[in-house]
Amino acid sequence: MMSRRERFQEAIDSISYAMSEIEILRDELQDWLDNMPENLQCSSKADELQEAIDALEEVISSLEEVESADVNFPGMF
Repeated sequence: MMSRRERFQEAIDSISYAMSEIEILRDELQDWLDNMPENLQCSSKADELQEAIDALEEVISSLEEVESADVNFPGMF
């Protein structure tokens, strides 16, 4: 049986994995935006990409806060 501390660390590890996947998605969208033809850089698609990138940045920032959380679990007695 895992302790609460171990379960918490496992959850944090899952968050770290999720954050790295979200960073990859953000980077893919940024590459797409950066490599858009000049005539599309002011298009609605470019705006949508930037909005998605910004939203992913916010998610990453929130996950970084969670990832750095430290909880001191009390002992049994």
